[in-house]
Amino acid sequence: MPAIPLTAEKFAAAAERLPTTPQIFSRLSAAMKNPDISVDEIVSVVQLDASLSARVLRLSNSAHFGRGTPVANLAEAINRIGFQEVYRLVGAAMSAQLYITGLPVYGVGGDELWSNSLTCAVALEHLSDAAGLDRRTGYTLGLLRTVGRLLLQRLAAGAFVPPLAGRKATCALVNAWERETFGITSAEAAERLFALWALPAQLAAPIHFQFNPTAAPPRERFAALVHLAGYIAEKTGRGLVIEKDAWSPAGDVLAMAGLSIEEVGTCVEKTGDGAGQMESMMRAA
Repeated sequence: MPAIPLTAEKFAAAAERLPTTPQIFSRLSAAMKNPDISVDEIVSVVQLDASLSARVLRLSNSAHFGRGTPVANLAEAINRIGFQEVYRLVGAAMSAQLYITGLPVYGVGGDELWSNSLTCAVALEHLSDAAGLDRRTGYTLGLLRTVGRLLLQRLAAGAFVPPLAGRKATCALVNAWERETFGITSAEAAERLFALWALPAQLAAPIHFQFNPTAAPPRERFAALVHLAGYIAEKTGRGLVIEKDAWSPAGDVLAMAGLSIEEVGTCVEKTGDGAGQMESMMRAA
């Protein structure tokens, strides 16, 4: 029996204490599937969160995007930045807000968690392009990959589980500790959380099976891509210490992803540069 009996009510209460930004980001993702989307429609979603709105305004006036007269409203800011780049930047800002407190029970700081999230998101953009899959879905999966551990952190704090209790030598030991303590792993918690948030079902399975993608349902290629993104984050020096030994570009994973090891190597190079630029841009705004 788990040390913390996990009732549906307790799970829902922990979920309510998380920021609402993932739901807003999901709405933006859904809206942008319309090729004729207007700037007003994007504004209507972004303005649901004041901190995200402020971040977009600051970014539009930053050294990277700023030119001419400073902009003072979201519509002008979005037009200046561009629709697709707004999507990426809102996602990066969302993850910064979501992971700011880190995971004390795992011994992972907020900056480390955010950097890993952003790196996995950029890696999944490149992996999705190489695999012929939707890059926005990949980007979203990268940003939300560790959200299940954030939920378990909330449960641990409410039950006074001491800091570092979940910091184990390998990812397998971390997963075993999660199941022993909560009755579920972080990947399973993410799947339940997505259902509560009414996020698209297509996001749940890749995160659920990220550590063992070949166990995923047939044709669930994104599970393999998320696994490879974790490998890329580790190769670029932005992996999480609690996920040691979790990732491998093994032949069966590559076959499932439909990629070669050479293509993954190219994604490693592109991610190292792209994630660093995105992180610098966000920290400067």
